[in-house]
Amino acid sequence: MSVIAASALGAFVGFALMRRAMGAPIALSRRWGLWTIRGLILAVVGVILLNPVRVEEAPGSVERAKVVYLVDTSQSMALGETGKTRWDQVVATIQAAEKSRDVRTGPQLGLFRFGSRLAAIDVPFWKGFEPALAPRGGAGTAVAAEPHPTTEPPPAPTDAETLLSGSLEALSGRFGQTPPQAVVVFSDGRARDPERADAVAAGYRHMKVPIHVVPVGSDLVGGDVAIVSMVAPSLVRKSSQVPVQLFVRSYGYKGKRAELKLVAVGGDGRPGAILGRTPVVLQDGLNSYTLTFPSGEQDRKIAATIDPQVGEVSVRNNTLTADVAIDHTKIRVLYLEGSVENFAVQRGGFLGFGGSTEVRGAYSALQMALMEDPDIECTAVLPSADGDFSSLGRADEKQRGLPETPSELFAYDAIILSNVPREAISDQFLSWIDDWIGRRGGGLCMVGGPNSFGSGRWAGTAVGAMLPVEVVNNGRDWEQPLVSIKPVTDGPLHAILHIAADDAENRALLATVPKFLGRNRVGRVKPTAEVLAWEGTASEARPAIAVQPFGRGRTAALTTGITRRFASEFSQSWGGTDARYYKKFWRNAVYWLTENSSIGRRRLLAETDKRLYRPGEPIVLNAKAFDENAAATLDYRVTVSIEPKSAAESTSDASPLRRPSGARIEAIGGPLLPWGEEFELNKLAGEKSYRSTLAITDAKSLPSGVALTQGLRIELTAYEGNTQVDSTALDVQILDDPSEQQNPLPDHDLLKRLAEASGGTLLHGSADLASMLGRLPISVGPSEVRTMPAWSHGWLMALLIALLTTEWVWRRRVGLA
Repeated sequence: MSVIAASALGAFVGFALMRRAMGAPIALSRRWGLWTIRGLILAVVGVILLNPVRVEEAPGSVERAKVVYLVDTSQSMALGETGKTRWDQVVATIQAAEKSRDVRTGPQLGLFRFGSRLAAIDVPFWKGFEPALAPRGGAGTAVAAEPHPTTEPPPAPTDAETLLSGSLEALSGRFGQTPPQAVVVFSDGRARDPERADAVAAGYRHMKVPIHVVPVGSDLVGGDVAIVSMVAPSLVRKSSQVPVQLFVRSYGYKGKRAELKLVAVGGDGRPGAILGRTPVVLQDGLNSYTLTFPSGEQDRKIAATIDPQVGEVSVRNNTLTADVAIDHTKIRVLYLEGSVENFAVQRGGFLGFGGSTEVRGAYSALQMALMEDPDIECTAVLPSADGDFSSLGRADEKQRGLPETPSELFAYDAIILSNVPREAISDQFLSWIDDWIGRRGGGLCMVGGPNSFGSGRWAGTAVGAMLPVEVVNNGRDWEQPLVSIKPVTDGPLHAILHIAADDAENRALLATVPKFLGRNRVGRVKPTAEVLAWEGTASEARPAIAVQPFGRGRTAALTTGITRRFASEFSQSWGGTDARYYKKFWRNAVYWLTENSSIGRRRLLAETDKRLYRPGEPIVLNAKAFDENAAATLDYRVTVSIEPKSAAESTSDASPLRRPSGARIEAIGGPLLPWGEEFELNKLAGEKSYRSTLAITDAKSLPSGVALTQGLRIELTAYEGNTQVDSTALDVQILDDPSEQQNPLPDHDLLKRLAEASGGTLLHGSADLASMLGRLPISVGPSEVRTMPAWSHGWLMALLIALLTTEWVWRRRVGLA
């Protein structure tokens, strides 16, 4: 500064001496305006030479603390001891802590989930679904930008296992250059890799990143019992006994007794009548039980329940529901009746006077009993009026007789042969019956009479081989005494014998079956058959009613006659004047016989090698297509698509099945087969069939959101060109037994050990979490100092140039330059 002042003083003295030496200025230069401009120029130059500096100081930057939330999304988090799941506890804890966190100066959160693997979360899942307010960024780093509400689905506790230590190791690789001040783990502590926890915690202590833990779930519990799967058909026939396979997982209650029940669920959602029950002794692990229930005649919801045990982790998984619908597909029955007697029935009138008379045939009682059910259609075929079996005609259309092609026969579901000899049908028709019952699921029932069984020369025939009893090959086996039959009422009743809804009433009415006139003396009961009623003495009991499965179909034998001549009281008045017990008996018989018959009329048949699968197993899918003549063909294109049996079971666009090898894929995607994507079955020319193998992925390869334990619906469609020929569907069940659910008890000791070894703390609830977040230090950077010298101001230099220019122009104008 002194140098500048000395220089300025020297310049002034020099200027004064020069001025004195040169004399006084001329008159033109003595204008005050010029002097003013020159004075200003000197002042600006002086300021530049003095160069004053302006100093500005800004406060240092504030760096918010960084915290990572690591949230357990394994299946054990879906359990709950107090009405809320462990996942609910996590969400509630974070929600409460968020209310006291200042999002501007409070810790910056990074969100991650763990279970089978580590994954970033870019959704503040505790806030629910809201429209996105701002773009999200940095989801793959350990501390992302503050998340905003979004329409994306939040994470859910669906992972099949918990890799806590492995996830913490993977998380450390996402810290970047600056690790967070803390990691907070929200978990029940049930992990598959606890042996690595100490080493991982030591690594975090070395990085000076403490692991704080928020344990959820109560450790004051005894175990858990859960119904994890119910394999039940979604579509059933009326009046049938429906088998249901139940899978129960138990832990901590080995040797305890419980009762497993099937109950009807009312319209209000409350449990109703008990449909089936069985006592069980609980064993640790996964166990299978089978119950049956009567389908009834209306659609219904059923629930499987098991008694809750004292101190269970959760009782919400003690119940599992399923919807069962009645198949109202029309059942078509072909009824061959060999008896030709007719009788008159008076209709209307009073005390026998007036009204009208209706003539009915021997077939009428059974046909009317069946067709009272709107879902059954019965076609009666009879011999001529003189009993000539070479001339068969339908009761309602005499010019038509038996079906003339296999496809016409296969359009029926069952055939009843009543008092009909072997000669009534051709060898070709007999071969069709063999294929229809054994391979295509039809039903066959033979009823007694002078032309039935051995007396009808059925021994040694394909029909005789199908029956549940041996046909005696000795010519005449018909005898005509009064016969009493005794239904089998020891133990559970067969579906055919379910006449009344109340079990006690049902067993009592079965003891009132009227007597019959005559029966066929058949041979022994076949090994696979079940006898529903006996006749004869205790020392010489013979089967009166027997049933058995045969191939895909079912067969039955009733050794007594059923027409008015042989069973007058049974067919006319058992159960009252309307013979309601007789009618119910025969409708039950038809429904039982035809339970598998719907495939008989199909032009596309499909099956899987089994109905229940485990992860990693292949589903072998076989199909056969038939032309209009019921001949197997490969001329059709058969496509397959997979859908979830229940939309609630799937939270992903992908199924748990891998894409089939060798099949033409319609779309390009990942290794898993998307829901609804079609592919074609492979053709097997040698077998005239179609086949594909669908591999079920295992838990380790399963992407997030794809459930392993769920029901699948396999839908198949056959096309001729672009025309749909037929379609069908199959239901299968995948059942996983993940280690995550084998022991559902929380492990808070593991979490405590992890916190202590890493330098963290145990946080009991939202208050502790909020307090910990509030104690995290806020880093303030050094102040920022900015200097601005005078000569660096552009406006000052511009002023100097403007003044100099003005002074020069003025001097030019007055003649001084």
